[in-house]
Amino acid sequence: MRKADDTLSVNRKVWDSLPVRAMHVDSNLVQVVKRVLSPAKNNTILYIGFGEGQNLAYLAREGFDCFGTEISRTRLERARALFDEIGEHATLQLVESHELPFPDNTFDCVLAWQSLYYNTEKSLMQSLKEVQRVLKPGGVFISSMVSPKQTLLAHKEIAPHTYNPSPETGQEQCVVYALEDEDHIHRIYKNFSDIHVGYYANDLFRSPNFHWVIVAKNEK
Repeated sequence: MRKADDTLSVNRKVWDSLPVRAMHVDSNLVQVVKRVLSPAKNNTILYIGFGEGQNLAYLAREGFDCFGTEISRTRLERARALFDEIGEHATLQLVESHELPFPDNTFDCVLAWQSLYYNTEKSLMQSLKEVQRVLKPGGVFISSMVSPKQTLLAHKEIAPHTYNPSPETGQEQCVVYALEDEDHIHRIYKNFSDIHVGYYANDLFRSPNFHWVIVAKNEK
């Protein structure tokens, strides 16, 4: 098993090498945001692993004060170009480690959509600790995580709950941590409170797509 920092370095190289695509806003994320958040109550949002920036741009248009971190320089540059195109603002930062470059108790909400599962269990726990640190007391944490049912990503098991993705994804050198069930989720998210778990899934004409959606609060 790679060390946490080695995993991040490998993930960065993979994402920098993959083509940058014009992505659409994730409709599943939109549904969650509309049910859980409002700019009046949850104004400052940190998006961990914002990718090409389309979801973060949606949040900016909705009136949130947006911040984001990304390990891939190519994705960061694409996101900055997108924000220039649409005339919106977000504070975007390239990060080199699992540490978040923000003071304690900064954000009303932290969002990690299809990003935090690119970890080992150890590095995931480090990342969750950082999420708690930068969230305000009572702040909201929204994340999506893969299940082993997501066979394109949870393809080759290399350690308990830990996988390499399928070569079909171009991410086969990455490491993905998959959550088996709700008991597993509550064990990993044990330091958060008021945990709500849902999922979105489809398997029409393709490999099964199954992501957990986890909404929790930070009670310090």
